[in-house]
Amino acid sequence: MKFVNVKELKNKTSSILHYAENGDDVIVTLRGKPYAVVHHLAEGDIEDYILLNHPQFKKKLKNAYKEYLDGETVDIDQLIKKTEKDLGRI
Repeated sequence: MKFVNVKELKNKTSSILHYAENGDDVIVTLRGKPYAVVHHLAEGDIEDYILLNHPQFKKKLKNAYKEYLDGETVDIDQLIKKTEKDLGRI
């Protein structure tokens, strides 16, 4: 792991990206405090990253997990029928 300030990030962007590409995270600081992370992201990981960091998706996952813990689950056939009905296919 490496720490760089914003000025270093601006002046050495290419070398910092190469450093991250090798699997090491780079912590960017602003006024001496952690501000951002530069982390290598492979092409195949982009969809997972976007989904896991999308606020609405995170909220839906959290709600689904709460429903599961509360025992509010439905049979898969019921879910398919409900979804088809919601989509106007029935």
